[in-house]
Amino acid sequence: MSTPPSPFASSANASLRPIQMVSVAVGMGALMISAVRVLVDPSAPLPSPWAVAITLLALVGSAALIRYAGYAVPALPLGLPRENAESTSLRYFTSTTTLRTALAEAPVLVAFACSFAFTPHSWLPLLIALPGGLALFWVHGWPSARTAAAVEAGLEADGAESHLSEALGFR
Repeated sequence: MSTPPSPFASSANASLRPIQMVSVAVGMGALMISAVRVLVDPSAPLPSPWAVAITLLALVGSAALIRYAGYAVPALPLGLPRENAESTSLRYFTSTTTLRTALAEAPVLVAFACSFAFTPHSWLPLLIALPGGLALFWVHGWPSARTAAAVEAGLEADGAESHLSEALGFR
């Protein structure tokens, strides 16, 4: 005999699923633009050193921006009712997840631009940016217990309860 799911579990799924869908929709752009670039011009001469350097700089810059701006949220005020704290926390988590996902995708967009801006025109910088961008996405962009805990730490910096992990079903 199975146990019926708790109402909190379905509420958590209802909160988490849209955030995951937005994250995937934003993140899929990197894969699609890379595939189109390779299909448009399948030749792959050795890329310009400038294209490689700018792509690597974009990866490092994105990682730094994600770390320092992607989790920045204001602390919730003390005494905020649970419903308000939960909805505010979900709003901040959604917006920071979208920001982190977009920042993880940025190196791929930079590599795409570099593939046309520098001669020889080569899509090989995408081979540097795509795995790095996907790693950034998986670690920082995908909604997980770890990313929720990082946002929750900022929301609860002044001692207020955010109830974010519970709202997302991570606790």
